[in-house]
Amino acid sequence: MRDQNEFMRQMLELVDLAKAQESRITKDQVKDFCSDLNLTAPQLKLVYDFLDEHNIEVAGHSSKKHTGKAASQSAGFETGDGELQESELNTEDSKYLRIYRRELRELPELSAEEKEDLYERLLSGDASVQHKVIESFLKRVVTLAGKYKNRGVPLEDLIQEGNLTLITTVDMLCGSSDISDVKKELERSVRGRMIELADSQLESRGQENTILAKTNLIHEATKVLAEEWGRLATVTELAEYTRMTEDEIRMYVELSMDEIKVGKG
Repeated sequence: MRDQNEFMRQMLELVDLAKAQESRITKDQVKDFCSDLNLTAPQLKLVYDFLDEHNIEVAGHSSKKHTGKAASQSAGFETGDGELQESELNTEDSKYLRIYRRELRELPELSAEEKEDLYERLLSGDASVQHKVIESFLKRVVTLAGKYKNRGVPLEDLIQEGNLTLITTVDMLCGSSDISDVKKELERSVRGRMIELADSQLESRGQENTILAKTNLIHEATKVLAEEWGRLATVTELAEYTRMTEDEIRMYVELSMDEIKVGKG
């Protein structure tokens, strides 16, 4: 499971397979289909929930009809900066996330030191800690989803895609000794995927909205990266972060009439 795009392609093919079977599939079929991905038990549960959200019945799996149930086997919502409040959610989202929160309250919180130990073991190639790293970051996925939910993509879709991106990123980072900050890489990958979703959704609404949407996305990216790095991001860095080309970045920077600031380089 080294390539995120390949993983997502297989998940969509799995949905198509189940739909061809009257939207029903067994756990054994899922395991067989995903055998080359070497998924852990928590990751398989994430796949079951992914299918559940696509209205696919997985025989033997309890449907909760809310995103992130199996994926969220870690701590509760974040408090402090970036907290996702129930008042920010619509009626349906609140129903799903109330269940989510109740389940999370029963699980222990990891200390900063414990997380750092997990990150070190992950980068050293210890695959046994992957599921714990995933669990430790799930609440952050929910918080990020709350920040991007007003851009045309349903909150549950943002959480779902964020969780799947989290899985593939953690797998990719396992054994990557050249990476210095696991938390930053996870944040970058998940946030980038949510930006992609918001961008593609707005793009479908017409060229005028696309221009405005991409300008806003670049502006948001400059603020996020400036906060992370303490400096302005370059055109190249913004292109990598937003999944846009450098020419697109330059064009939208010009369209912003100096509203968007970029670094030199």
